[in-house]
Amino acid sequence: MARFRRGRGGLVSIDLDPVEVDVLGSLAREVLELLDVPLAPPTHGLDPLQVQLGLTDLDPSGELGDGPTAPPEDEVLQRLLPDAYGDDPRAAAEFRRFTERGLRERKAAAGRRMLESLQPVQGQGGRVQLDAEGARAWLAALNDIRLALGTRLGVEDDVEEQLAGLDDDDPRRYAFAVYDFATYLQETLVRSMP
Repeated sequence: MARFRRGRGGLVSIDLDPVEVDVLGSLAREVLELLDVPLAPPTHGLDPLQVQLGLTDLDPSGELGDGPTAPPEDEVLQRLLPDAYGDDPRAAAEFRRFTERGLRERKAAAGRRMLESLQPVQGQGGRVQLDAEGARAWLAALNDIRLALGTRLGVEDDVEEQLAGLDDDDPRRYAFAVYDFATYLQETLVRSMP
């Protein structure tokens, strides 16, 4: 099974077969689609701190507009974009208003970075090499993939026990195997990072 290794010059690499490339690419695209972030958010007229904080929602006058205040309806998006204050709905809504768009954009950027690094090995497999920034992007993208899959599958603490409880012909077996693969990649990436 593919795993990350630390190489010379601070690069982290992994050798992926074509199926692994396809699965990772497909999962990253699904998370990107779910996040629904435009490729280039408007940044004109904003200072760099506003952009970094994700405060890029502009109304027609050029002033900061209101972002969403309610949590997303989709359970996966709720997991990817959780409330900051579980015990204070008003504070959670205000925090979400100013941060959700930026969080979506950062998650989308990580997913895009993963897809870009998979592009050269698409179709044939091969070695993917990541610098420190690329490794951090992959770590974030893998985490989002795991959160999305885990939410859809209803993953609990003991994945092995859940998997053992499934019949051999249960279609969720494949999804659990993919979840396990993403978990393994995330663990080996963490261990290989400088």
